[in-house]
Amino acid sequence: MQAYGGISVVNALPSWYGSAMAVDMKVNVRVREGKRNVQDPLLNEILNYFERQGIPELEVEVESEIPPGSGLKSSSAVSNALIGEIAERFSLNVDVPKLSAILSLKAGVSFTGALDDAVASWCGGVSFTYNKEFKVIKRERAPRDVTVVILERSGKGKIDLGKLRAFRALFQEIFAIALQGRLWEAMKLNGIAIAEILGFPTDLVEEVLRKGALASGLSGNGPSYFAVTREGDEGPIIEAFEKRGKVRVTRVVDLVRGN
Repeated sequence: MQAYGGISVVNALPSWYGSAMAVDMKVNVRVREGKRNVQDPLLNEILNYFERQGIPELEVEVESEIPPGSGLKSSSAVSNALIGEIAERFSLNVDVPKLSAILSLKAGVSFTGALDDAVASWCGGVSFTYNKEFKVIKRERAPRDVTVVILERSGKGKIDLGKLRAFRALFQEIFAIALQGRLWEAMKLNGIAIAEILGFPTDLVEEVLRKGALASGLSGNGPSYFAVTREGDEGPIIEAFEKRGKVRVTRVVDLVRGN
């Protein structure tokens, strides 16, 4: 089963309102009956859940294009792909992103469950969610004719949740901007604000915005950065990112399935 990575539109940690956009970084998961072979706490939580439903012990094989701990929605993608694979193999009726969010909280790997990330990862397009109530507010098609440039980094630092929650009102306003359709404006405001709050440098973001990026910022809680450009305008952005590390050039993923 396949799911996708993503980039942040609005980080859900400050206000519980979150939005994410799927990008073409794939995760594929296959399972077969056999001795469990995973160490990851979220994957173990998922397997425990299904074993309680009478599903046999499973061996899991994961192929991922997403660096772990990168802010590019790796956990949601792997979780979705595993849940979806089990549901399809055993003919189960499952709300994949919602279950992913619930089990992410239970496993202690997310503060909000990251429903926004899970919905974008599973359904494609752009998600708008209220994670506190596992509520999907809206899903919409991804913007067309754009390129996504990613500065890939991994190794998350410690998150100061209290510091982020102090900016609840600001991020509720950014979410409202995104919901109105001003996606690039919201992504810029979110990406810069999250970087400032968490202590990441913003000079690269400012540089690529000057070079014509539609939006740029820190994805998730970092450490990866992204920029969105119109197709054909990505050259100067790639050059700027390549001076800082490994770069991936990809595209957004439109709506591919319901949730």
